[in-house]
Amino acid sequence: MYSGTALAKSAAVAATFTSTFFILPQYAAAHLNDDTVLYKGMHSDEIKTIQSILKATGDYPLAKSTGYFGNNTEKAVKQFQEKNDLVTDGVVGAQTKEALIAYINKNMDILSRGSKGNKVAYLQEILNRVGFKNLPVDGYFGEQTEMSVFTLQKATSIQVDGIVGQQTWGSIEKLLQKPKPLPDSTQSTKTEDQSKQAQSQPATNQPKKQTRVIRKTETVAAVKEFYANSTAYTARCTGCSGTTATGIDLIKNPNTKVIAVDPSVIPLGTKLYVEGYGYAIAGDTGGAIKGRKIDVFFNSNSDALQWGRRTVKVRVLD
Repeated sequence: MYSGTALAKSAAVAATFTSTFFILPQYAAAHLNDDTVLYKGMHSDEIKTIQSILKATGDYPLAKSTGYFGNNTEKAVKQFQEKNDLVTDGVVGAQTKEALIAYINKNMDILSRGSKGNKVAYLQEILNRVGFKNLPVDGYFGEQTEMSVFTLQKATSIQVDGIVGQQTWGSIEKLLQKPKPLPDSTQSTKTEDQSKQAQSQPATNQPKKQTRVIRKTETVAAVKEFYANSTAYTARCTGCSGTTATGIDLIKNPNTKVIAVDPSVIPLGTKLYVEGYGYAIAGDTGGAIKGRKIDVFFNSNSDALQWGRRTVKVRVLD
């Protein structure tokens, strides 16, 4: 949100990624998981998707994705392969597709209950692919999506918090590479009425009970914690660009939990848990944010004013 040369560069990168990928069909990237090998001379919508991702990585030079696998695309693929320690042959096979998908997932915002939009629809489409067949692809991270994430996290032995960050995306990528059944995947996508009925019946993995356990703040694993002076800000103030120092568009992603930090204290991109605010990412900076001081983002100006100034415990997560 704060002005400066670094912000302008970050905003440009973010704008490229958003405009070239997320305006495509909301689950286009999921189609990269088929067995089709793509190479020079071919023409398809899948190639257009690949060109869009390669533009976001900085490898594809043209302004628009054409869908034709020509010299520019072959050169871009080779550059991407070289940077990712892949065979540099200019051919898009399974390993190159996996690396492209990993790039998308690494650059996704943290998703959690209440998130909306194409990124959530993409997550839901991928969850369908790994076993959650009854999960609707509606772009809203509600109870069904959260319970599916709980089940996936438990089945893959990672932290069960219902939040989709890099660790959860990593588990999803492994499942896409080597599909295997997930336990209780059908139960995790019950309707609300069915979930209420299930509460009165014995269950080894009852959703409501699980939710109570994982949402206790004392169970959050942290590598570091400290108290910080905090303030709050919005993306709609006079003179504000609406884009963070790391390129997150807060106007388009109003539900994203973002915190402005001093990068010398908390590196940008760090996952955090802030007392009274929740899980968030260190995604912004500011001239007044120095030392152990943070600025938390709210979409609503009234919420920001209500937050005011307060001292909070900050947990730096793995």
